[in-house]
Formats: sequence, structure tokens, C-alpha cells
Amino acid sequence: MNPPKKMILSISSIAFLGVFLFPPWYETNGQYVKQLGRHLLFSRPDAEPVECYFVGCVTAPASYFHVVLNWRSWVETLSTIAAVTTALFLLFRTRRDETFHSIANAKTRLLFSVLVALGLPISMSPLVLLGTYGLYVPLIFISGEHNWFWGTVFFPIVLSAYAGAVYLVVTATVWIAAYKHGGTRSAI
Repeated sequence: MNPPKKMILSISSIAFLGVFLFPPWYETNGQYVKQLGRHLLFSRPDAEPVECYFVGCVTAPASYFHVVLNWRSWVETLSTIAAVTTALFLLFRTRRDETFHSIANAKTRLLFSVLVALGLPISMSPLVLLGTYGLYVPLIFISGEHNWFWGTVFFPIVLSAYAGAVYLVVTATVWIAAYKHGGTRSAI
């Protein structure tokens, strides 16, 4: 396994295990849903009382709600991490001549930046990765929801901003590495 693949595997394994071991939970009574955040998989969080739930602004006790694992969000996040990891593995695959793409190459760095951007979060409760949101863009556009325009324009703007930020950070890293190696462009 080449060095870029080792690094990709290390970082994505940590992210995958973190998301796997700390899935999102919510409390509900059927119609009402309140996100409880991420908690350890084997330790279901306690339900929380909700203020002003009943008519007359009466607090609903925690016993009125039951806690549920947010399966859909959990699986979508894990799937996005796996898909981005797979795409990065394909980008840095070893060629027949035993070489591999270098992040020092501007085109490789750009594609790398876009792929990494797809694995970055745009929302934290529950965790929504940009790549997961991108899968919903066609559904938002076709459904004609009241916010279809914002939903479809939001994705390319955020993807461009995230990819640009990643590209700048990686470019600075490549320049620093080249400077430390006496100005030579080594395979990073």
C-alpha cells in the first residue's frame, strides 16, 4: 500500500469508527422529534423534558418521550465516509509502473480537494456531510419544495468554498514540504 493510501486509510478509519461508535439519537412521542446529539452506541441517552409542549405552556416530562437511534442519518454518514474513502483510494491507486498520483500535481490536488470537501460536515445535529446533502439536491429540485431554489444553489456554493479552502491548505502544505526539501517537488 502506497503512503497516500495509508494516510487515507488511517484518517477515514478514525472518522468511520467515531461516527459508528457515537451515532445520533433523538427523542419522540410520535409527532414531536428532538435531536439529542451523538452518544455512545451501547449507552442510550436519557430523554429530556420539553418546556411548553402542552397547551398552556406546560412542561412535558422526560417519561412522555422515548429515545430512538437515528438510523437513517447514521447510515448516510457512514456511507458517505466509505464512498469518499473509496474515491480517494481510486485517485491514489498504484499504476502498473509502481508509481502513484502525487498531491504535488495541481490537478490531483484539485480532485483531492473536491473529494475531501464532500466528506466535510455542513450540519452538526444530526451530522450531515456535504456529500450526503449533494445526493438530496436532485430530490429537492424535482420535488419543488418551497425552498427548492436555495437547496439546489446551496450545494455548489458550499462545495466550491470547502474545496477551495482544502485546496489552499493542501497547496500551502505542498509548498512548505517543497521548501523543506530544498525546493524539490517530491511525491507527497
